[in-house]
Amino acid sequence: MQEIFQRISVRKFTEQKITKEQIQQILKAAMQAPSAYNQQPWEFLVIEDKSVLQKFTEIHPYAKSLLSGAAVGIFVLCAKDRLQLPEMAAQDLSAATQNILLEAVHLGLGGVWLGVNGHPERAAAAQKLFNLPDNIEVFAAIAVGYPAENRKAQSRYEENRVHYEKY
Repeated sequence: MQEIFQRISVRKFTEQKITKEQIQQILKAAMQAPSAYNQQPWEFLVIEDKSVLQKFTEIHPYAKSLLSGAAVGIFVLCAKDRLQLPEMAAQDLSAATQNILLEAVHLGLGGVWLGVNGHPERAAAAQKLFNLPDNIEVFAAIAVGYPAENRKAQSRYEENRVHYEKY
């Protein structure tokens, strides 16, 4: 699966729109992620409206330059009432987020992950902005679109970080 080795954080996008079919394919990939006890705590909010994305940039300090140029913002949400193992939610939602990024690459798109989890003030402000019910929490925001630059991923493999049988 070459997408793993081709994926980079794309921070500059063209103005080209992405199709509803591409968005749906990305979300199908997200929902194929593994989850503890098969709890599948995810829901997704897809925002194409630039004015709404602009409002989110006021919440997240790194979002302005990233979301403003993206074709779409995909917000990974946690349905807290579906959690059988709340301590595993971040793991489950991270797997779904990674699948979004990999499927974007597969479709010739790019994306960048903007963290919301672990920042209660961002999560609360986003919940208010999107008028989410109390049981729904924003975990991550992902800017997705066509890359404006043709950058190549660098290998991150470092043999000295691998240990066999003992540390």
